[in-house]
Amino acid sequence: MRGWLQRFANTVQHFMYGRYGVDKLSTFLLISGMVVAVLSMFRPLSFLAIFAFALIIWSYVRCFSKNFAKRQKELSRYLMIKRNVDNKLAFLKRRWSERKTHKYVRCRMCKTYMRVPKGKGKIEITCPKCRSKTIKRT
Repeated sequence: MRGWLQRFANTVQHFMYGRYGVDKLSTFLLISGMVVAVLSMFRPLSFLAIFAFALIIWSYVRCFSKNFAKRQKELSRYLMIKRNVDNKLAFLKRRWSERKTHKYVRCRMCKTYMRVPKGKGKIEITCPKCRSKTIKRT
């Protein structure tokens, strides 16, 4: 039994030589496809089965591809989008946890957020990015 498993592992390893393999995007696509497949089991969402199948196939196409440049480009695009989403979620989490002690004010000029303490009345706020000044009530 052990010899058979070793031969099978060697065969798979030989087959995967020169192929892209599994990365974070492929894993995300596979898990998303499985989640969508489970959701498609419910009657009103049965149309999602095609979408789930497409996600799973796309994941496998990425794994078995020999076009490294294109796969790495897709991965970098995915990681950039993921980083942006993670940053926005972290900002919203921090904003929620500090809602009793701080207020977040948006600059009119550069649209960046500034954190100011609550309960100080009317204060003049200077944007650290563009140096514009606004008067706001905290």
